Amino acid sequence: MSGHPRAQPAGGPSATAVTTDRMDLTDRMDLTDRADAADRADAADRAALADRADRADRAVTAGPADRAELSGGPLTAPTVGTLGEALRRAARGPRGVVVIDGAGTADRRPYAELYADAARTAAELAAAGARPGARVIIRTNRTGDLLTAFWACVLGGLVPLPVSYGSGAAGLAEAVGAVGEAWLLGDEPPGPPPQGLRPLGQGPRPPAGSHEPLSARPDDPAVLTLTSGSGGRPKAVPLTHRQVLARAHGTALVRGLGPDTRSLNRMPLDHVSGIVMFHVRDVYLGCHQVHADAAWVRADPLRWLDVAEAERIDTTWAPNRVLALLVDRLAEVRDRSWDLSRLRYVMNGGEAVKDRVVRRFVGALAPHGLPATAVHPGWGMPETASGVVDGVFRPADGPPRRHVPVGKPQPGVSVRVVDEAGRVVPAGVVGRLQITGEPVARTYLVGGVARPAPLSADGWLVTDDLAFVADGELTVTGRADGIIDIGGGRWHGHEIEDAVEELPCVVPSFTIARPLAADGTNPAGGTGRAGSSSGPVGLAVLFRPRPGVSPDEAAERVRERVRRRFGAAPVHVHVLDQADSPRTATGKLRRPAVADGPPAAPSPAGFPHREA
Repeated sequence: MSGHPRAQPAGGPSATAVTTDRMDLTDRMDLTDRADAADRADAADRAALADRADRADRAVTAGPADRAELSGGPLTAPTVGTLGEALRRAARGPRGVVVIDGAGTADRRPYAELYADAARTAAELAAAGARPGARVIIRTNRTGDLLTAFWACVLGGLVPLPVSYGSGAAGLAEAVGAVGEAWLLGDEPPGPPPQGLRPLGQGPRPPAGSHEPLSARPDDPAVLTLTSGSGGRPKAVPLTHRQVLARAHGTALVRGLGPDTRSLNRMPLDHVSGIVMFHVRDVYLGCHQVHADAAWVRADPLRWLDVAEAERIDTTWAPNRVLALLVDRLAEVRDRSWDLSRLRYVMNGGEAVKDRVVRRFVGALAPHGLPATAVHPGWGMPETASGVVDGVFRPADGPPRRHVPVGKPQPGVSVRVVDEAGRVVPAGVVGRLQITGEPVARTYLVGGVARPAPLSADGWLVTDDLAFVADGELTVTGRADGIIDIGGGRWHGHEIEDAVEELPCVVPSFTIARPLAADGTNPAGGTGRAGSSSGPVGLAVLFRPRPGVSPDEAAERVRERVRRRFGAAPVHVHVLDQADSPRTATGKLRRPAVADGPPAAPSPAGFPHREA
């Protein structure tokens, strides 16, 4: 991939720092000493990298003539027009859904049975007073019931919004704050329901076959999903049948998915990745699909491999942190083996894709038959009905990269990178990512009222991500509000976090890096006055040490790693324990909960700039 604008790996993983398989605690600490010795040469590399970036910033207009814009080309029409049609078609086939619950028990359910249950429940909802177009919040910790409720809403012309069961009354209040008046289908948390939320009674149970499913239209809303964003108010993304099916059809065309696909999802179905990216897509395909309880897999990541082998899975997905935890767990076992030769499509997205982690994942599972090109980095968001850009990670393409390309847009989708004035930048220049196409939503719901999504003057959705285009692929570097200026360079917080997690004394996937606010507020909840300037005055790093490691010693090693690699000073380090690490339903850290205090404002000069 000559010509790809790569940064040096910022003092990236040394050979010793990544070979942590099967070592005891003393070996881990000795390994850290050797890795730290290698860091002593980082200062010169870091200074050179910052200098090249600064010179590139001053010479943006001298970039290549090719524009940072990619198109997936036209999308052929999906083979059905609505989600209800997709389920009815799947019900005529032989396949179905496998749900593995929190105890590891599998329930197998043919699509024909799912359709019959959903049609019966749709009749019950209509009898209870729910009319077509009404919004229905689904809250249950039973995946099978969630699927029945979801499809009952689809068949009845209702608009479902699955929410996290664990979020309780606060989660329901957030959902109502986004969608306005709604029905509640499922379990009620203790206490009075939020204003505007009406629990659905069981209603009379009509005879089987007495209710004919509603005939929806492609541009009717099909599903709602909550999303985060600026402004502080909860909001939901309404996705139409056309948008959801465009995404499913486009992905199937690019990756050769069909009725013979066998997929595994371990994300909750109240998240867009679980319900839309996997479940609805696989109903559209009419293929075999498996959904494993997220907490059950998280308790032992090797269960993911057990299910993949037992169910002969060829398609699955995981964010970077899950790959890291799996490799970490593999290092603890010597006598386990799996046949993963069928696993050809491991989608990797949802957060920054890290070159070091993916290489370790591929290397660790190669002895078990995982193809070298099985990992597919990708990008998407709730506003695009989940992933709409993906590629293939090829370890043989060259040395580790600072940022991993996420590939090309699927058919029906176009992306571009623009500067602060909305002008498309040259290839290789970092700017704000914009997207347009058939799966892209145009509105949000806020307080039950439709609000326009942030669009450019010519109608492209403006995202919060920074990116660049090179060699015909998109590379997303991180969020625009995640830039940290330290040591004369500009870095994304996830780059600092990845460097910290190279240390063998640190548990992967729990690290958070953020600017230390100018008012002295730090993420541990205390204060540490360091100056009175309006900008950041240092860096805060929160991490979890491995069991048996002295927290003080681990903290010092983290502090030295960040100082040497990034030139940051001062570095405030806070050790997290289990109680400090709450997670979302998808397993992501709830960053505001563990990083209290106002972060420093992001640099206004975050883009455009050329990747060194």
